[in-house]
Amino acid sequence: MKLLYLLIIAALLTACGGKKDDKKDGGSDTTQQQNKAKGNTISFTQEQNKNGGIDTGKLPMHLLNATISVNGQVDVPPENLIAVNVPMGGFLKRTTMLPGEHVLKGQVIAQIENQEYITLQQDYLTSVSKITFLKQEMERQKVLSQQQASPLKLYQQSQSEYNSELAQAAGLAQKLRMIGIDSKKLTPATIRSVINIPSPITGYVSQVNVSVGKFTNPTDIVMELVNTDDIHAALTVFEQDISKIAIGNTVDIKLPSVPGKIYPGKIILIGRVLDSTRSVMVHCHFLKTDKNLLPNMFIQANINTKPQNTMAVPDAALVNFSGQKGIFLAIKKGNNTLYSLVPVKTGVTQDGWNQITLNKPELKDGTFVLKGAFSILSALKNTGDDSE
Repeated sequence: MKLLYLLIIAALLTACGGKKDDKKDGGSDTTQQQNKAKGNTISFTQEQNKNGGIDTGKLPMHLLNATISVNGQVDVPPENLIAVNVPMGGFLKRTTMLPGEHVLKGQVIAQIENQEYITLQQDYLTSVSKITFLKQEMERQKVLSQQQASPLKLYQQSQSEYNSELAQAAGLAQKLRMIGIDSKKLTPATIRSVINIPSPITGYVSQVNVSVGKFTNPTDIVMELVNTDDIHAALTVFEQDISKIAIGNTVDIKLPSVPGKIYPGKIILIGRVLDSTRSVMVHCHFLKTDKNLLPNMFIQANINTKPQNTMAVPDAALVNFSGQKGIFLAIKKGNNTLYSLVPVKTGVTQDGWNQITLNKPELKDGTFVLKGAFSILSALKNTGDDSE
């Protein structure tokens, strides 16, 4: 009987011990549950922070060489883009020029015919002949006036006529020069009705606007020439970026039609008036060019600005979650730390640092994860999978 009593007591003690163990097991389950995520937020213990190598602090400022992405086109200085016209008009007698053809400065690019050219040359030669006669008459009247054999009035009149004819001849000589005729070499034997139009620059024919036999007025553009030796990039920079650039900034220029090639450049001029699109034109000199660069071609460029002190985080603080860049906000909750993913926009990336802009600027003074963000992201993803 006493033996039976002892066996019953032993059985009861064993049962009580089993219940205590069950409670301990239940406590372990509670510890595991504290990592459960709610949305993009997760809680870490002090031990987990240590194991994940997590460091936190205020968002730092860092010097970064910012770049500004802009668009534009290949342009040429005004002195390298020439519109050829005929000052006195005439019929186009001959031209062999075609768009894209190379021409040299002084090369004949067209011949123009007009009967008025003949009249102009005749008038000049007649005026020169009259000048010789009037000069002799003025000198004769001067002698007679000095000898009191002729009134002073006649000498003054002959002097006036001589000076007037000199002015007439000078004006006609300038008109001849405008149509390419050297008045000093003009003689009755060299009078002609056809003049040559020389190229004012070395370059290429970009456009031909007339055909042989067509009359061209002085205001008509016969053809257009362009010198591509001094092309530059005309870039459109919007208002918010104007203060970030300066003359001398380097530029990396790309042609969409030539992928993978970069043309180095340098800013030489910045516009001073905003246009209707709230932008200015910035002109850049190409440091290297080739035959692929043609006027009016569309280009893309990155302007390299001076280093700027900007809000930035190291690579170890930036994560990509569901296609969204973000950093973790750290909030102490007793002995644990609550981490919440905050979306950000990234800018310049340089030497392991990333320029950021908070989608919620009011959080800028908070405490954020600066190292170990991937450990938090991994736990967030794994816990999210478990909850599903």
